[in-house]
Amino acid sequence: MSAAASQTSALAPLLEVVRAHQGRRAIPAPYLMLLTVLAVLPLALVALRVLAVSGMAPNALGSWLDQHLSLLAIPAVDRAAVLHVVQLPLAALLVALTRLTLGIRVLGFRAILIAIGMREVGILPSLALIAIIAASVVVVRPLMRRSGMPLYARVSSILAMVAATMVAGLLLGTAFDSALLSSFAFFPVVILAMLAESIADTVARESGAMAAWRTGSTIVLALLIALLCEWSPLRELTLACPELILTQLVLVVLVSEFLDFRLLEDFRPSFGGEGAEATSGMHIAVVRNRWNTSVLRHTGPAAPQRYRLRSVQGLVDALRAAGHTVAVIEADARLYSRLQEFFPRSALGDSSRGLVINCAGGVQGRGRLTQVPSLCEMIGVPCTGPDALAMATISDRLMQRRVLAECAIPTPEFRAATIQDGELADDPNREQGPWLLAHRFQSDRDMVLARNRTELRRAVERIVGSGDQPLFASEAGGRRLRVYVLEGRRASVADVRRSLRRPGILPPLERRGPAAALRPAALSSAQQQAVAETALRAFTALGCRDMVRVDLWIDGDDRVGVLQLRPIEIPTPGGAAARAARAAGLSFNELLEEAYGIGLQANSSDTTRVASTPITPAIP
Repeated sequence: MSAAASQTSALAPLLEVVRAHQGRRAIPAPYLMLLTVLAVLPLALVALRVLAVSGMAPNALGSWLDQHLSLLAIPAVDRAAVLHVVQLPLAALLVALTRLTLGIRVLGFRAILIAIGMREVGILPSLALIAIIAASVVVVRPLMRRSGMPLYARVSSILAMVAATMVAGLLLGTAFDSALLSSFAFFPVVILAMLAESIADTVARESGAMAAWRTGSTIVLALLIALLCEWSPLRELTLACPELILTQLVLVVLVSEFLDFRLLEDFRPSFGGEGAEATSGMHIAVVRNRWNTSVLRHTGPAAPQRYRLRSVQGLVDALRAAGHTVAVIEADARLYSRLQEFFPRSALGDSSRGLVINCAGGVQGRGRLTQVPSLCEMIGVPCTGPDALAMATISDRLMQRRVLAECAIPTPEFRAATIQDGELADDPNREQGPWLLAHRFQSDRDMVLARNRTELRRAVERIVGSGDQPLFASEAGGRRLRVYVLEGRRASVADVRRSLRRPGILPPLERRGPAAALRPAALSSAQQQAVAETALRAFTALGCRDMVRVDLWIDGDDRVGVLQLRPIEIPTPGGAAARAARAAGLSFNELLEEAYGIGLQANSSDTTRVASTPITPAIP
């Protein structure tokens, strides 16, 4: 009785999913009826064939089908290639059932390709070769990425590695008279290369545990497909009755319509104590811009290079070590589909355990900084950083200055340059330089200093050529400071409202000299008070949240002004934000806790805990 009760309790979540499931109802009823008729028709034809062969009810149609709609007459030497094609719909149906009904994430349709390889060289040689290739690529691929190799160079290198491994197996098999090693050379090389790249990409984007889980699931599914397709009665049936392909096609559609349960979608493996997939943690997507290739046409300004060059690995490692499920996702046109695939249904329920950490500067265009927060707001996913409206204000330097001026916060003055036919039509106020120019709609770009007319003309051409509007800026005097303002949210609140915690700032940083490193600024208590008050007022006035970098100046009379705000900051263990955090006595994990309001203690099950180490409090 107790065993039955335990089994019932174990199946309770799955049964609840089945009971709560509703069909997509995306196909109208008349079309469903038509699909049902199309699925039954081949079965009726098979029944006629059986009756004709058995002699129970001889009929001309069944005999005609056996003579003219059959592949049994194909020579035996060609049957293997034909079977790959005829049995492909059945393999696709098994993949659809695995992904949609069971909710097991596999490496795409590579299970079908692996099954073809297994049928070519055998199961044991295939598994051995896959293990060798996967281990090799997982070790080598991070080195390729760190070296800056582009995608096609990485894929080409992987192809060369796969070929070298297969040739080495052939040579060793010949030398040691091993049929297993010799068979390596006959496994389809493209299948291996695609599989190896997918495994390494899953390790880089998510974790080793998730890569092992998906690879194992893919191989098990490939084994099932290979064994089923090698079953003699099934082989004979698919060759004798190719019309069954239509039935299998309709079954795939019906699985999508009625059996999209995804029973095991929330399951996350945890191997060897690796906590990245622990179910008690959050699902966090670190969204960044590394490439800008997923566009129909390149137009408008692109993001600065720092979004591409700065690594997010330190952030990802810290989150995974704390037990959160983390994926690194490119913020391009495929962002919605990838977020939809990454977040399980439970992560975005009433008790939200999903979060997007926005480290992206946008793909291209004047409004690129608003792209990620706008998409996250549209699809209902919590996102760090200012929301779309606040980001639009921060992106426009003239609008940003207007908001700050209304709050009596000193900022540089900007004047729009008049451009006619791509040339500067008005002269600056000064006949001689230097001139300070800024991009109007790209506040995340540094201002440009032009020392003479030639540099001024080139700077204007670059800004106009990028699709932006150049602004002449007044240069503020005094010392330059950098302040990080933090206001972590309670990420588990269902409506993602900002928490009641008041924002605070980290100790100001200062760079002495062009090449000097940022160091904690030496300020008096009155100066610290003025800097903190100005930074926090700017943070609040522009609707910021989480972590924002504020660049300020302070003159000899202790007057403080805001130079610019940088709403997107990629935190790294050795970066400026971490340096300021260390000056406040905070570790890198505690900095992330304060910035995003998520628990980062190892194996923590409380996803709403924030750091207890105090930082500079908000100014009343």
